Amino acid sequence: MSTSVLAGEEVRTRPATARPYLLGGLAALSVGAAAIHFAVVFSHFTEYTLYGVFFLIIAWAQLIWPTVLLWRPSRPWLWLGIAGNAIVLAIYVASRTAGLPFGPDLHHAESAGALDVMSCVLEAGLIAGCAVLLWRPSLMERPVRRRGTIGTVAGLAVVPALVIAATTAVMTPGWAGPEGSSGMASGSSGSAMSVHSSDNSASAAGMGDMGTTDGLPDMKMYGTTAPPTAAQVTAAARLISQTDATLKRFANVQAAFAAGYTYVLKTNGEEHLLYDGPNPAYQGLDPQHPSSLVYAIDVPHHAPILLGAMYIMGDDHQNGPQIGGGLTRWHSHLVTCVSGQQIVAGFNVALRGGCDPATWQNTYTAQMLHVWVVPYPGGVFSDDLSAAATNTAAHAALAQHQ
Repeated sequence: MSTSVLAGEEVRTRPATARPYLLGGLAALSVGAAAIHFAVVFSHFTEYTLYGVFFLIIAWAQLIWPTVLLWRPSRPWLWLGIAGNAIVLAIYVASRTAGLPFGPDLHHAESAGALDVMSCVLEAGLIAGCAVLLWRPSLMERPVRRRGTIGTVAGLAVVPALVIAATTAVMTPGWAGPEGSSGMASGSSGSAMSVHSSDNSASAAGMGDMGTTDGLPDMKMYGTTAPPTAAQVTAAARLISQTDATLKRFANVQAAFAAGYTYVLKTNGEEHLLYDGPNPAYQGLDPQHPSSLVYAIDVPHHAPILLGAMYIMGDDHQNGPQIGGGLTRWHSHLVTCVSGQQIVAGFNVALRGGCDPATWQNTYTAQMLHVWVVPYPGGVFSDDLSAAATNTAAHAALAQHQ
């Protein structure tokens, strides 16, 4: 079409098409997903560097892609949008189902939240839009009725406005879920570190008064309660330091399994991994070879968290060395026979090996000593294995890594 202007000159104007609306809509979807990923980059760097790098890369990619799309759209670029976002979606689905094969959440599925679900909706919408344009490229040249400047601007702003509104809504702390700032490993959410009730819970001071079974205490304490000497305090500090140094390589539970800690006992939100190999060095008090590693396992949206070590004497009748005086008291647990299984009294944890209730005589385990490498209720050598103590310690461990 043409219009005459001044001295008979003609200015040709192109008919309005759906191109800017379609491309603008796809661009808005990509920018919305990028905004969400930028919002959680720092939280993911705190959790695991590789996670942070991944989110930073996809955030920038989702911001650059629409810029090129609006400047020079092409079929290869549309295909790239489909492929890139499909990969992001596939990784997301894996993290929420089987769990990722790397990182601190190794093979542990995370739960979904509004923030990450919205990102997936935007990416899925972008994939669908790109697919439609590849299938019917003529849609971009379909004429649309001119609506004037205000109407055109309003039409172009519809999709971006909806994306902005939805993205802003799910970025609020109450909606964001595990990917939001309050849902990451901060411990600020009550649901993230809820205290589980347990019949076996005890006070923060310890579990020496945890009860009796068949007239015998479920737990026995050993060693002096006298205040430690200066030398004993120094020895205890050295044990803590050496234990902490040894445990650093076992932050990932898979490393513990690989090292031979394959005998698993679970109770009150904790997982004790006992060394199950032939090396006798793992018996007794050897900071280079802890007998057992203790992890918190009931932390929502998080892999097992290493809390400390447990040293176990090799002989049931051998006293543990009280190197820290009254600081380092050892303890043992009563073992009973229930329905042909050896059960740790007070915890209802089954041990290996059967038993005959008719001939069984209640006995006690070898003496044990805990050394916690995170802030723990009752102190570094606390014998408290209650759910409350475990959750408090896991909370503190997460807070340390903020």
